[in-house]
Amino acid sequence: MSYIVGMKFRIINLTDGSQKDCSFQDLSKCLSSNCVILRVKEEGFQSIGLVTHQTLVFFAVEFAHYALQNYAKKKSPKAEICISLVRKWIEDDTSVSNEELRAAYAAAYSAANAAYAAADAAYYAADAAAAAANAANSATYATYATYATYATADAAAATTYAATAAAAAAGKNKLDEQNRQATFILNFFGTE
Repeated sequence: MSYIVGMKFRIINLTDGSQKDCSFQDLSKCLSSNCVILRVKEEGFQSIGLVTHQTLVFFAVEFAHYALQNYAKKKSPKAEICISLVRKWIEDDTSVSNEELRAAYAAAYSAANAAYAAADAAYYAADAAAAAANAANSATYATYATYATYATADAAAATTYAATAAAAAAGKNKLDEQNRQATFILNFFGTE
């Protein structure tokens, strides 16, 4: 599928009713838990899909995995374990304990700091994995629904930023990574 980079979208947050318009390149950065993506067209809007908490975490972990596989110069076992746990949580949110998610986040974050000291793209890839685990872990605060919603959105945005930064650190074009993320999202919803 090929997408026109000039596409515009409207994101409607179903939690607080807020709306924001964004470009194709910024789509992954504008999502929040419990939002609807609409494509802006001349004749109105085309519904793309509903982004749930789990969907947002799925995007975050896939962006982190891509960054780790394609931009990091070194493997990060801690980040890979983190990604694996988050994927397990996505399949069954009772299969991974809150403690495991928090530990995976802490380990990946620690690995990110170590890689950053070495000025490597692995820092951003590991940081993306940690942010994905943090997004999944925010579900543990379900009694604080508003907090969980915003914490997930913040963590997913951090993943998007970290994956884009990993691309830049590896000498790749950040805009290409943003376009890849937007294409991934549209493909997920089966939009052409």
